Amino acid sequence: MGAMRFALGALGLAVCVALVTPVSAGWLSRIAREAAEGGGGVASKSGKSGLGALDNAAVHVAGLPKVTGGTALAAHVTPEGHWKFANREGQVFTAATPEELARVGAALAPEAAPGGRLAYYLSEDAVFSQRAALKDLPRDADLHVVVGDEAFKLRRVGADELAAEFRPNIVLSLADRALFDETVYRLTRSLNRSNIRTLALETGGPQRLSSAPRFDPATKAALVDQVDPSALPAALSGLKGQTAMISGRIEGNVLTFRSTSGPEQSLDIVKLVKAAEDADVNLLLLSTGASRQPGGRNWLWQTVEVAGLDEALKRANFADFLSALGGAGSELTIKAAPSSHGRIVISALPTPAPSAPITDTVGSWIGWDSWLGEVTGHVAVKSIEVFARDQEREKELDARILPGIPSGIQFAYLGSIVAGLIAWQVTFSWWKSIWPPEQRQDYAGRLGYAAARLARFLACLLVFLPLAGIPALLWLGVQQLWNMITSPIRAVRWLWDRLRPARV
Repeated sequence: MGAMRFALGALGLAVCVALVTPVSAGWLSRIAREAAEGGGGVASKSGKSGLGALDNAAVHVAGLPKVTGGTALAAHVTPEGHWKFANREGQVFTAATPEELARVGAALAPEAAPGGRLAYYLSEDAVFSQRAALKDLPRDADLHVVVGDEAFKLRRVGADELAAEFRPNIVLSLADRALFDETVYRLTRSLNRSNIRTLALETGGPQRLSSAPRFDPATKAALVDQVDPSALPAALSGLKGQTAMISGRIEGNVLTFRSTSGPEQSLDIVKLVKAAEDADVNLLLLSTGASRQPGGRNWLWQTVEVAGLDEALKRANFADFLSALGGAGSELTIKAAPSSHGRIVISALPTPAPSAPITDTVGSWIGWDSWLGEVTGHVAVKSIEVFARDQEREKELDARILPGIPSGIQFAYLGSIVAGLIAWQVTFSWWKSIWPPEQRQDYAGRLGYAAARLARFLACLLVFLPLAGIPALLWLGVQQLWNMITSPIRAVRWLWDRLRPARV
């Protein structure tokens, strides 16, 4: 029985540690990466756990459908600069010289037709840490980078730069591994439509913003929130945890806008970003050709709308949201840059074409897009900047059960309650000495007695257990350990008491 209690105590302590301390995921994968890898240009059969840093790419290649006329190989560059390749069957080939690189196809895909096209699925280390070695691969080969469960096709930009095709019309910069991971996380994040607030800067408008959006009774669509531009920095505090979307003509660090009536005005973007950061608000700036605000009226008395915004808000994730804002047929290049602690800046710009048509050049000279927007009431988006919380901060917010309280505190609180319940023998005895149980004869009515018992129970569960749970579990573990250590002595005493002759 003592051993069983000790096991339960140890299990409870492990549960509490798991709740309080973040779990380091993927530790088996990290152990696998430390495995020794043989090479020397020889193809060898290897299990998944023996591929080391090549493992993730090799697993992805093994799950790809076979394509006629093409061969898919996983690839990784070791710290020594040697290439390691793996086919879908798990065979590994190490190449340290150009001659060995030339024999990769024959060694790992002997059934492929001579001169067949090769597709290399690269590990993240090969792309971000050993990029100079990519020049060793054939220029006509298809390159992909495997990130988690997905693979993105690589595009050569210039002599040494690479970009990843996240979607057919979305291209990601590969300048930095951490920023690339942040960008992928942001783009794959589900779109919470109710958390995106479209703001219209209206002189003389409301000084505050409501914490919850307003919806059109007929269409159920979120309405545009008007706010006085002079009160905007302070008003952002009402949108804590949400996304504020503001549009206007952006030139450098200046946002130019025009209210329903009156001349154009401007806001300092640096101050606006700082206010959003202080309010814990994601700020989404839409750079448009026109300075008219959404929801207002143009000079033809038409309602001003951001082109593609209604459709963008219906999308499933942030990548599709940006695609809809960019417009059909357009391609966006996404870049990320670090900001202050816990924040990141993501920019979406149209991918520059090799040569622009003469009509585009003339249109930009005469301000055709801006003029057309003034006539139709639809303001086209030219670029997008997102000043947002980073991945770590967003995950911490998502992990919260109750908003406003850090998840670490919440998990520690719940873990202490669990620990107190597991060590109930200790906690309940302590609790009885602090708050003795109520006696029925002390209360005139049954209702008062029940209310007193309920108050005592809630005080124990919500106040005492969170404070005493962990110490009680540790003390229970010490007791059970002491019982296990002294159990042989007690057994000998018991046996001695049974065997020694009874005194007359």
